[in-house]
Parts: sequence; structure tokens; C-alpha cells
Amino acid sequence: MTVHYVNPSKESLHNAFNRDLETVLSIQSGDQIVFKTLDSGWGKEKRKSAGDARKRWTDLLPEKQAPFFGHALTGPVWIEGAKPGDVLELEIIELKPSDWGWASAGGFKSEWNKRLAIEDQKEVLYDFHLDLDKMIAKSQFGLFDRAISISPFIGIIGMPPKEKGFHSTFIPRETGGNIDCKELGKGSTLYLPIEVEGGLLSVGDGHAVQGNGEISGPALECPMDKIHLQINVLKSQSLKRPRIVTKDEYITLAFHEDLEEAMWLALNDMLEWMQELYSMTKVEASLWGSLAVNLSITQIVNGKKGVHASLIKEKLRKV
Repeated sequence: MTVHYVNPSKESLHNAFNRDLETVLSIQSGDQIVFKTLDSGWGKEKRKSAGDARKRWTDLLPEKQAPFFGHALTGPVWIEGAKPGDVLELEIIELKPSDWGWASAGGFKSEWNKRLAIEDQKEVLYDFHLDLDKMIAKSQFGLFDRAISISPFIGIIGMPPKEKGFHSTFIPRETGGNIDCKELGKGSTLYLPIEVEGGLLSVGDGHAVQGNGEISGPALECPMDKIHLQINVLKSQSLKRPRIVTKDEYITLAFHEDLEEAMWLALNDMLEWMQELYSMTKVEASLWGSLAVNLSITQIVNGKKGVHASLIKEKLRKV
């Protein structure tokens, strides 16, 4: 097993998923990678004062730059032996955010701002200092008097779909991407279906904290100084959509323009998974699911809305 390191650079940064991007690294199944990422908006450093413009990374290779705006991604990484139809297992060993981040609301036209009647309101932008000893975020410039506990996770982690061309970082897909599920923190394991040879894994969009729904658009966006992943290619499994396993829960995720359709996809995947886990029929899984499965709105702001179904492992213990 080898540990590899990938930092933001002209060679590794890109703003879209694309099966034809040149990879920055080739690894074996069973290896580990330590990524470092910019914040989602390409910020290079914290602002010196609230009135300053944020310094952004602009030096991208032309072939890695889609003709539209996208999150700052680090990668892609080629995984030897990864083939379409395989499953990529990603264990999150450690996450360490930088000591700064930001969040915002309002200030532009969107479905959610229109529904909340704030699309014509001036943007509110907060700069945060992340205290990693106390695990709280508070005002960087003393402009507000509230603090919030942080629980860092990866906003974007995934691979390109099989279709050629550039694919937006904003849209979550079966192969991952802008999942924005707050359960993707330290200790969790993500499972993704692979659609292209080599997988081509990229990560970015670190979040210090987010509520289910991510209702204003951004979460508390932050650079990640360390995203330490264990990478495995699973040959004996097949998967339609992402799954997460945490210490306490099994989680299925689904994405669709229609929130209700996303809910039914996530729920159906959970019931089918319960059939595998507990050797029960789908009707039996539906019965137990009614007692033990929670449905949550992952996010409502990424074009395709997300729903995740969660089953607490302890709920269905044997007696």
C-alpha cells in the first residue's frame, strides 16, 4: 500500500468532470491518497478585511477548463484496474479544513431565493475563522456575535459519467460529484458506481458545516488542508447510485430535478439494500423501513435535488 499526495496546482486543478482529462496521478486499488483542495470558489487565501476582494486561483491549463464556471476540483486520479461496472470504495480516514471559510445568502436570482422572497435583497457574506481546537466557526472580523459548531465533510467527490465532454460540477450524478451530504465526514465510507476506465477521481468543495438542504446555496465553504482517503476497487459488486456507510448508519442517495422522484429512488435503493443485508423480502423491508428508515433532504440547490434514506444499524439488531 502506497500513500500518495495531490495538491492544488496548474496540473491538478480543473473546473468540470470530463472522461478525457489528463490524470495527475495513477494509483493501485488499496492505495491511499491525501488531497489538498481550494475552497469551492477558487479562493487562494483568507481576506485581510471584510472589504477586500478575495484572491482567486486563475492559472488553469486550457484543456482542463470548461467554458463555464465550476467548483475548484483537485485531480483527476487514475485507479489501475477500475472498469465500467465496478464499484469504487472511498473510506474517509481524516479531514482537516483550513482555518478560514465563508458563507453567503441572497444577492442573485435563483429558485430558492425567489421562493424565499430574497432574490432582490443584497447578498449577506460572512467570513469565518475556524477554530479547529474547539471545532467552532466564528466571525473572522468580529462583525457578528454568533458561533456554530463545525463538522467538516467533502462536498464534491466523484468521477465523470461515461458521456463525453465537460460535465458541470454543480450537478450531482450517479458517479458522485456535488453530493453535498453532511454524512460524508471522517470515518464514513462512500461507494460509487464506475462508468469510465480508470475511474478518474476528483475532489473539492470542502464544507466546515452544513444543514440538510443547504438552503442558501453555499454551505460554510472552506479549503481542505487534508482529505485522506483509502481507495479500493470492488469487482464483485454492482451499484446504481451512491451509498454511504458510517459507524452508525447505512445511507442511500438519489438525485433528480423532482424532489419527490429523488425520494422514491433513494427509498427504493434502501429497501433493496435491506433485502441484501437482512435476507428479507421487499415487502418485509418496507415494513421494517416504515419503523426504522429516515428520509432527509440532502440539498435543494444543485439543479438536481438530493434525498438520502438512512437506516440506523442498531435499529434492526438481532435478539
